[in-house]
Amino acid sequence: MVKKRDKQSDADLVREIKRGDARAMEEIVKRYSNKVYNLAYHLTRDSAAAEEIMQDVFLTVISKIGTLTNEEYFSTWLYRVTTNAAYGFLRKEKKFSEQTPVENIDQEVQPSYDWSDLPDDVLLSEESKEVLRKSIDALPEAMRTVVIMKDMEGLKNEEIAEALGMSVPAVKSRLHRGRLILRDLLAGYFRKKYTNHSGDDE
Repeated sequence: MVKKRDKQSDADLVREIKRGDARAMEEIVKRYSNKVYNLAYHLTRDSAAAEEIMQDVFLTVISKIGTLTNEEYFSTWLYRVTTNAAYGFLRKEKKFSEQTPVENIDQEVQPSYDWSDLPDDVLLSEESKEVLRKSIDALPEAMRTVVIMKDMEGLKNEEIAEALGMSVPAVKSRLHRGRLILRDLLAGYFRKKYTNHSGDDE
């Protein structure tokens, strides 16, 4: 009787991949292809690169799965491989830089305009979403990666820490500061757009 692979844990599938089971690898690709692609795309902002990175990541899984000593950590290992591949692409394209060191950025950035009371149709508009994407891209690299992994990909702090090789407190610090900077960047956009409009009505 054929096992229901969608009922198996990742760890079980990884053990089968280590034994050379091609169908287990197919199931892992099925489970994680969208997640790997999305993370690669959000980091590179390049759909073709994300597609290529996704293929490279799963080739790495096939060739280096034997180096994973604890099968329970497969997903965080996979995110680390994906992040490293995305950074490799950005370095090759000279689009990667550490920018401003995280420690040099004021942790208590205060929004210059309170946009939280704006209507949902404004906050959820395509224009606002595009401004958010550009604001995320403008973050220092160390913060941008953490914000993307947490707020866009929904990873746990522990998974991010493991994938990026840092402590959980460091992840929380970068996430907190990144969100504060984002809030301030968005405040500048909404203040300029909507206070000007309200002034025109007076």
